[in-house]
Amino acid sequence: MTRLILLLVPLLVGSEELLRFDDFHVANDWSGRNTPLKLIRPDERMFRTQLSNGAKERPNFAGHYRFVGWGCGSVCAAGALIDLETGIVYPPPRGGEKGWERWIFAGGFVDGPYFEMRPDSRLAIVRQQAKDPASEEIFYYEWVGTGFRLLTKRVEKKSSDTVRVPK
Repeated sequence: MTRLILLLVPLLVGSEELLRFDDFHVANDWSGRNTPLKLIRPDERMFRTQLSNGAKERPNFAGHYRFVGWGCGSVCAAGALIDLETGIVYPPPRGGEKGWERWIFAGGFVDGPYFEMRPDSRLAIVRQQAKDPASEEIFYYEWVGTGFRLLTKRVEKKSSDTVRVPK
């Protein structure tokens, strides 16, 4: 029995299954009219232009939502989620409590985009640089209708061409 367990351990280590967009499928056939924005909080009105422009576009996330992103510095990402059906604006995952920080969700140098999503899925993937500049943190979130729920987090080594050490 001990021998069988020792043989299986190498197979289990590192075989953590990645979450897939298809596992969080939603219908992607929304053809409704985009509702005007409801900018209620002062920190929502700070980004009126970005949000208004995004609210005119078609959905790019979870059926009838539009994720809008903008820069917030040299290696920083900010954004918001707009419910095109209701006009309500939601902060991104990992955002702060209020003000400018509410919209910042990632930073640092990463492999790939800071935010990944699909129009037919409730899964959102966020990347940010880890404390070790040679690694990045990858967060997997599920959109639950009024906010993001963290599913899991991983830390991965970056490819060698994106490792940058601040001076």
